[in-house]
Amino acid sequence: MNVNQVMNFYTNTDCHLSVLGDQPYPAFELRNIFRYLDEHDPAFSEKLLSHISLKRADLEESSFPAFKVVAAMKFCAEHLGPIVGARIGATYQVSDLGVFGYAVASTQNLGHAIEIETKYSSLLGNLLKRNTTHRDTQMHATMYNVQNLEAQPLSFFVALGNASKIHVARSIFGDDLCYSHVQFTFDDEKNRAEYESIYGCPVEFNCPQNTWTISTQLFSRERKQGNHADCTQYLPYCNELLDQLKQQHSLVNEIQQILVSCAGDYPDIEMLASAFKVSSRTLRRQLANIGTSYQKILNKVRCQLSIEYLTRTDITIEDISNLIGFSDVTNFRHAFKKWVGKTPSFYRKTYQSTSYV
Repeated sequence: MNVNQVMNFYTNTDCHLSVLGDQPYPAFELRNIFRYLDEHDPAFSEKLLSHISLKRADLEESSFPAFKVVAAMKFCAEHLGPIVGARIGATYQVSDLGVFGYAVASTQNLGHAIEIETKYSSLLGNLLKRNTTHRDTQMHATMYNVQNLEAQPLSFFVALGNASKIHVARSIFGDDLCYSHVQFTFDDEKNRAEYESIYGCPVEFNCPQNTWTISTQLFSRERKQGNHADCTQYLPYCNELLDQLKQQHSLVNEIQQILVSCAGDYPDIEMLASAFKVSSRTLRRQLANIGTSYQKILNKVRCQLSIEYLTRTDITIEDISNLIGFSDVTNFRHAFKKWVGKTPSFYRKTYQSTSYV
């Protein structure tokens, strides 16, 4: 890969960057959380609204800053536990997801639905980085915490996300649809039976990564009778929604765009603050107010670009280290293992020859 190809890769590849700070997060997640709480614990619902500084009318917005969604999940995890996230996920309906939900509900089969869900993952809220491998008759999906979310919101997010995916899929492809296996990094042994009932499979806690596994033999399963729509009629609207998310003003978006375009020659915070015509102290405060920092944004960009290189190119690990701003490959290896829990070489060996998510 020559210099021009590298620059084109940086500026044009769709990196599926996870969201943080004031970047927009689709509103349906918070709406569904409040819908459940209003029914089961109205007093806590009001406490949560106050905690994240929202009014009831705000829930009609199309998106919220990601830091508010993370704060809500942290508050719920602290007071209710991740099992409530799984219960909330089990209430999701196709209609909750808007036009994206109807697109998925109009796919040819489960495999096609997973393909569409992967392509338009930003419309679901993208806090983690997902990669998949196929072994024997199983697809293994691993969710990497590339932006270093705290353990509490992370546990709530993955418990909810796993439940919502399988519950919506059951409504489209059959009530007997189940994961083969689910693994969590957190511990909630006392609620094991309920998790296993919701997911329809064995569940393990205290694992190195958050993962779910599903049989690829299920991919040919067609949707239930009654829906004669074609998903292609909805995809233009999904693309329009993606464009709208990208165009929403966000300080994190602006910083991220600058960093991605730098091709490894990253500015320090003083240089970045100068570009925004503020002091570095002001920029630090602005980022702290939305629950993030320059270092978190830089780490996320470095991590996710290095994942792109490892899985979609044959560039050497030494060159990848240079391309994302590390002068010493040993430091890059240590940083990458801290980000995803695996070495760069292991990650490449695992994911390069498999479908990219």
